[in-house]
Amino acid sequence: MSMHNRAVCVFCANPRPIYAAKVQWLKHLASHREAMIAYVVDNFEKCPLGAYPRHIRDKTEYAGHIRWAHTKKELIEWAYRNLIESQMATYP
Repeated sequence: MSMHNRAVCVFCANPRPIYAAKVQWLKHLASHREAMIAYVVDNFEKCPLGAYPRHIRDKTEYAGHIRWAHTKKELIEWAYRNLIESQMATYP
């Protein structure tokens, strides 16, 4: 029997609880790449994805940094770990 995790996708236009395993969550988040980039740019002064946070003043440059200096996989894993996993309730 697989476990499903209930959480709300903060990037969906009409957020509602989603029941999914981690792999399904990662696939779902992949469709929200630009929304994740916008979220990071709007909510963090320094890039939270790197080992050494880099402060970037210009939002356009910051979005470009997220888009090109980090892989899509890094961004999705970061969003899952920091935005989805923290609100999860696990159901059988």
